[in-house]
Amino acid sequence: MILQLRNLLILLTITAFTFACNSDKKEQQALFEEVMLVHDEVMPKMGNLRALSTTLSQKADSLVLDSLIDHSSKVSKMRELSKKLKDANEGMMEWMRQFEQVEEGSPHGEVMQYLIEQRKQIQKVRDDMLNSKDEAEKYLLENS
Repeated sequence: MILQLRNLLILLTITAFTFACNSDKKEQQALFEEVMLVHDEVMPKMGNLRALSTTLSQKADSLVLDSLIDHSSKVSKMRELSKKLKDANEGMMEWMRQFEQVEEGSPHGEVMQYLIEQRKQIQKVRDDMLNSKDEAEKYLLENS
């Protein structure tokens, strides 16, 4: 009887551990997918950021050549916006370089902490990209 109880206790412990591991993995997977969803939302916009930066740089360069009118404030604004676009683009590149897949068997708490930090970082990258893009497009529309 004691042996049966012991075997039952072992079986229940193994079952509980298996369910806990599955639950942890599902929670980790959900957070990983959330991080990747933000990445996938803005990754396609990188080309647009580069194109806007190039447009602003070219317009600034052409204004510099016009020696009849002082365009220094416009040139300065265009270069500032171009830099913001480049910085936002580089922010995405840097995030992608440092992002690591979590190793199988890593402690759940560490995995969750890492993914929470990655979510914060990629959300900042997204915000920087979208804000710089919106600001540049607005400027170009108003100053075309």
